[in-house]
Amino acid sequence: MFAWSRHPSAGYFKHPPLGAWMVAIWFSNFPATNWSFQLFFGVNAAIALYFVYKIARLYVADDKPLFVILLLMLTPFYQFNAQRFGANQVLLSLWPIATYCFLRAFMTRALGWSAAAGIAAALALLGKYFSIFLVVAFVAAAAAHPRRSEYLKSASPWISAIVGLAVLIPHFHWLTTTGYQPIDYAVHAHEAATFFAALLASANYVIGGILYMLLPTVTCLILVRPDWRVLVDAVWPSNPDRRLLATILWTSLGLPAIVAPFLRGELVPLWTMQGWFLFPILLVAPAGVVLTRLAAVRLAVVVLFASVAILLSAPANAWIKHVYGTQEGRGYFRAVATEVSRLWHETTEIPLTIVDGDSALATAVTFYTSDRPDYIPNFKLAYAPWMTAERLDRDGFAIVCRSSDSACVHNAHLCAASYPDARIEEVEVAPSLLGILGQPKQFTIVILPPRRLAFRED
Repeated sequence: MFAWSRHPSAGYFKHPPLGAWMVAIWFSNFPATNWSFQLFFGVNAAIALYFVYKIARLYVADDKPLFVILLLMLTPFYQFNAQRFGANQVLLSLWPIATYCFLRAFMTRALGWSAAAGIAAALALLGKYFSIFLVVAFVAAAAAHPRRSEYLKSASPWISAIVGLAVLIPHFHWLTTTGYQPIDYAVHAHEAATFFAALLASANYVIGGILYMLLPTVTCLILVRPDWRVLVDAVWPSNPDRRLLATILWTSLGLPAIVAPFLRGELVPLWTMQGWFLFPILLVAPAGVVLTRLAAVRLAVVVLFASVAILLSAPANAWIKHVYGTQEGRGYFRAVATEVSRLWHETTEIPLTIVDGDSALATAVTFYTSDRPDYIPNFKLAYAPWMTAERLDRDGFAIVCRSSDSACVHNAHLCAASYPDARIEEVEVAPSLLGILGQPKQFTIVILPPRRLAFRED
């Protein structure tokens, strides 16, 4: 997201553009450091919870809106998952915002809220195409409500649709002119081998999503002790206004599991993260749910102690990650970036403006070095429209690979073969925590100074 944010565009090869826009706005006001990125994650999660609170206020009163927020704080969505700002985390705040605007538009049919609903839904789609399920959920909820005729006969839904489409037009144009790159990526990156494999992935998506909400649900049941009939009414309310919420919730979460097997798509439980925010509201909304002040205080104490316990366990968690590593090898990012910068500046006096190779490592170089180079993802110039062959010749570039990644190293050597001044180094890097080194790993770095020969774009 940071690497993309340096070149605001109507879209990127992997995802639509909103996440990169958000990061670009943030870093136009804050320095590109770890602490400011962490602050950004926290602000995004806080905005999400704020709009959940506003939705809750439409349906419940007294301590119940705060109770809803405290229940959501018992999920990992707004702390641990929020710290990795990808396309899913973009939706963490956008889905509550879009839902609140839709509810206000449906209730009031006011021009402003109708336009806001269209804009918010379009922005959600610009965050990740998975948001199409939220838009379908809005349509289903409106169509199932007893007052659907009043809503559909008003200007409200048509204003929302027109304004939303207007917001999406630049991205639609970008899609058609770039060969639908994000759709092609999504199809191939999450394609199941068989229908049965996709079905198993959908089952895992459902089960994993339920497990995410198990702790807050059990906590709520213990503190409130509702009757089973009240629970049934909470999950599928008899009240049409609360059923509007339930329809949005169950459609947006359940429809992907139904559709994915037929499209041979693999779902993952994390993709339920942005959709569960309505469930605690439904849990406490029935009149039969009597929430005492004592129950609210007890939940606040539970969340407080859980937060303190997590904070106190952070050093142990850091040590475990230091010893056993992470899937992406994040502990090596800064050190590898430092080595790339060192080798480049030993070789040439000009700034490093381009880095290629392993996407995770290349974007780490973009973030952690003072030169802030642009990156090419996995040697594919078509995925880096800000790059040209002429610029590669003029500026030169660095390539960084994990030495164990034979494909990346092979491509790096192919590039180096046409550079008479190419420098190829294998460096050993070990992450450091409090002065204690972790497991060393080898990385291959290729320095390609500027040249005048052509670089093939294919």
